[in-house]
Amino acid sequence: MNLVMSLQSPVPAYGQIKEQIKALIMSGELNAGELLPSVRGLACDLKVSNITTIRAYSDLENEGLVTTVQGRGCFVNELPEEIIRKQYLAEIEDGFINISIKGKAAGLTLDDLKRKLEGKYNECN
Repeated sequence: MNLVMSLQSPVPAYGQIKEQIKALIMSGELNAGELLPSVRGLACDLKVSNITTIRAYSDLENEGLVTTVQGRGCFVNELPEEIIRKQYLAEIEDGFINISIKGKAAGLTLDDLKRKLEGKYNECN
């Protein structure tokens, strides 16, 4: 697992760790049952405190993405459809915001955007 920390990021270190691991899980690069690096190991690799890594793992556990087993480590959970759907909906919402901003800047109307979306949607079938 290759995570990258940015000291310039406004996102705190634990948030960067959490979001990168979450992305790896959601993309399928980390599979159900897979063991995450130990708290100490990951903290050492990323040059952050153990508390930072614990916080990231705890947040992932609160979101239902991982389970910590005392003495064994932190494991990736099988993702329920609800979590996957929620993630997709959040990404779609972000995409709509981005498309709306760029569409307005390009002088497109809402009807123009609807037609373009419908065309792309139909291409996917």
